[in-house]
Amino acid sequence: MVTKKSKGLWRVGEDELSYVKKAIESGLRGEYTKKFELAFAKKFGVKYAIACNSGTSALHVSMYALGIGPGDEVIVPSLTFIATAFAPIYVGATPVFADIDPDTFLICPDDIEKKITGKTKAILTVSLYGATPDYGRIREIAKKYNLKILEDNAESVFGSYEGIPVGTIGDMAIFSMQRSKHLTTGDGGVIVTDNEAFAEKARKFADLGYARLSAGSLVTDTTKKDIQDPNYLRHEFVGYNLRMAEVVAAMGIAQIEKSDSLIEKRKTIGKLFASKVTNCNWLVSQKIHDNTISSYWTYVFYIDTELKDITWQEFKDKFMAFGGSDFYGAWALSYNEPALREYKSERHFCQVAERIQPTLIQLKTNYEHEHQWQLQAVALEKTVSFFDNM
Repeated sequence: MVTKKSKGLWRVGEDELSYVKKAIESGLRGEYTKKFELAFAKKFGVKYAIACNSGTSALHVSMYALGIGPGDEVIVPSLTFIATAFAPIYVGATPVFADIDPDTFLICPDDIEKKITGKTKAILTVSLYGATPDYGRIREIAKKYNLKILEDNAESVFGSYEGIPVGTIGDMAIFSMQRSKHLTTGDGGVIVTDNEAFAEKARKFADLGYARLSAGSLVTDTTKKDIQDPNYLRHEFVGYNLRMAEVVAAMGIAQIEKSDSLIEKRKTIGKLFASKVTNCNWLVSQKIHDNTISSYWTYVFYIDTELKDITWQEFKDKFMAFGGSDFYGAWALSYNEPALREYKSERHFCQVAERIQPTLIQLKTNYEHEHQWQLQAVALEKTVSFFDNM
């Protein structure tokens, strides 16, 4: 039971400290990293989990494990955190930007299919804000064109599509444990897959190409005597050092143990916020289809400026004046970022995302106490009422 919390991070406390202490006392020999990976795989219903130092690293490693490389194209959503678009570039491939669905704000299957060429090797989906893409259509497209699917679930934990948990739908999937995410270790990422070959390749790439690594455990049966031999060859190929630190993994064990309650709290808050904007026609909320479950990393909607002539900043100012917390707008579309300006072309232009992105409002669902999220709900209700009566 948590009896003491870290300042400013209520989800982390004595439980995490206890595991960190045990990991240190064990000599930091990898035991708790292995325990974390096994616990994560069991919780998410997959065969293999590979812990990395960030969600971004997990994307990079997964690209390599899927065999993506120079000359290949990977279709990614235009509206997402920039790491999604960077991932193909890390392995020498090219990101190709697909538009978003106007209802769900997630990657649009129809636009995915329009962007496919003979160079396309994979689709990188994102469960943005906790919601789940149309995997029925996406899997049909992937099968038709023989494409791999990599799920970026940095913002989704225990979401599902037609009863199938996210993380088990594509060929590989990643999760993030960065500070703002559903489960956090401050930073960190996890790759999951049921494919042994992908898992082994990922684990080796994330840890300097060590030949002795395998898919399901940190090491094979290689003995200490083997490794001490001066003729022992360690590195199968050029890899990176992207593995998760053991003290971080130890924290992750505690987070998995409390994961059900953490995610249910986010869902409760998200659904409360939804009830405050249901009858407002000029605020368009992210649609959660009946065959999907969202884990509500944030509650998100945009202002339809054709129906209400107000700006994103005006809404924010009034929301905060009524006691609401500060909030972020959406990221600039990836191809509009200076780092990716070379990909900005007519082919990449995404009309729906361009229209929606400027007025997206992302209300956080990360609150410890009910009175805190009730204050936000009241502020939202008052803000909607104020502008309704203008």
